[in-house]
Amino acid sequence: MSPIRRVALCGMILTCGYAAQAGLESLTKIERPPLRAPLGTVPTELGDWVGHDEPVDPEIVEKAQTTEFLNRVYESRSRPGRRVWLWINYSRFGTNLRHSPEICLPSGGWSKVESECRVLPVSSGTGDRTIPIMRLAYAQGELVQEIGFWYYIFGEGRLEHFVRSLPITSRSSHGRTTRGSGMTVEVFCPGASDPDGATLQDFARALLVAMEPILPAMRAEYFIP
Repeated sequence: MSPIRRVALCGMILTCGYAAQAGLESLTKIERPPLRAPLGTVPTELGDWVGHDEPVDPEIVEKAQTTEFLNRVYESRSRPGRRVWLWINYSRFGTNLRHSPEICLPSGGWSKVESECRVLPVSSGTGDRTIPIMRLAYAQGELVQEIGFWYYIFGEGRLEHFVRSLPITSRSSHGRTTRGSGMTVEVFCPGASDPDGATLQDFARALLVAMEPILPAMRAEYFIP
């Protein structure tokens, strides 16, 4: 085959590849739905828990790439002194999804305690449906911190979910077009006060019920950081 024909053949292959990728992006491009209500409408009273908002350093907000956030401390009515810290980070463009505990905590000097990490099933408040959340544990010296973690991608249906799982996704623009808006939820509580995860499950159950009215209907839920 002559050099001219080789160049022409390579050009045709590249053209077909770009056309296929463009077609895939066009097919799976999604809307980025906003929340149905502001995060601030999450009640300060969640079952047995009563909370109050706490300020966040503007630099942290900027680094978290958040469109909207909620930073709140809740305390148990029946068990005074037992607290959980709630951080919810919503991004209209899904850029916050790169800020998971497994990325952020080690950079702050925390080490993962693999033996204490597991998946917890939590009732979502809609029928018999449950949502698996990740119970993570990180240590810094003698201090052990437990984190309940899960996240959402809004606007993602089965087709988009499938496309995101393809190997090409992480290396092309259609990974961004199918990203959708996203929200991470992190519940922090001292590990010594909740060795079996019961406190985390109790709070997460009340939180999931309270969040349901503000979440877009079309969404995918994940628990793996």
